[in-house]
Amino acid sequence: MLDLIKKSIYLGMGAATVTKEKIESLVDELIEKGQLKKEEKPGVVKDLMDKIEKEERELTDKIKSEIQKSIEELGLATKKDIDELNKRLKKLEEMLSKKES
Repeated sequence: MLDLIKKSIYLGMGAATVTKEKIESLVDELIEKGQLKKEEKPGVVKDLMDKIEKEERELTDKIKSEIQKSIEELGLATKKDIDELNKRLKKLEEMLSKKES
């Protein structure tokens, strides 16, 4: 049952654009068809929302990890690297300013 709903969500709407209202609508359709009991609706909706949120977090984490890996492989400077260089530059400027005085 949940597989049917999950497949409908992924195929029909795309996982990233699923809203609670859309899930409730799909569950209502299943209730009308007699494939789900009305009393099960809140639990099914909550379970599906929880699963979607979990998968979204996992996907976000995976994307961040892959981006970080790519940055490291390409040897690109990160914000942290640039901030550290700016601090060092500021110290050098201060040292140079003191020597000139």
